[in-house]
Amino acid sequence: MRISLIIILLVSSCFVQAQSDAVKYIEKFDSLAVEVLVKYQIPASLVLGIALQESGAGTSKLCRVNKNHFGVKTRVKSSKTKSGYSSKYRTFETDEAAYLHFGAMIAKRKYYTSLKGNMDYMLWLKAMKTAKYATSPHWISHVDAMIKRYDLTRFDTQSPFPFLPPPAQSAIPLKNDMYRLKR
Repeated sequence: MRISLIIILLVSSCFVQAQSDAVKYIEKFDSLAVEVLVKYQIPASLVLGIALQESGAGTSKLCRVNKNHFGVKTRVKSSKTKSGYSSKYRTFETDEAAYLHFGAMIAKRKYYTSLKGNMDYMLWLKAMKTAKYATSPHWISHVDAMIKRYDLTRFDTQSPFPFLPPPAQSAIPLKNDMYRLKR
């Protein structure tokens, strides 16, 4: 009984830590995802969902050391093999550089022109999977789960500040206790 209670507490604490890492990651990088949205018209939810998945919510060594949030690879030109060039994970100077490179990289793909400005992240995921962005058969469902779990679609707006409420309306008193809304 005591051992099963300890196991339950241990598993629960791991889940809470992972959830906490993801929330911190979103709070830290949501503005960069919105920057990609504004510049490239790619859903911020898609950008954040992929970054969460690929970087382990910022905990992967690739993300921490190389600032590579998206698992982006590059060719090693000096290392040609029979099947082509070998590749390695790319290193970025800043987190912002990684996010903007991701947007620019997606903007060069064939599917980009037909999806540009479309905020349906699932269409983007399917197009990216078809274009071999990811090889895992479960990649779409993992990214989709991240987007839904953390309600990332709340960032999918053309406004650079999607999380600010609209300005409050104030009332101006008129005659006889009537009010007119000031806009």
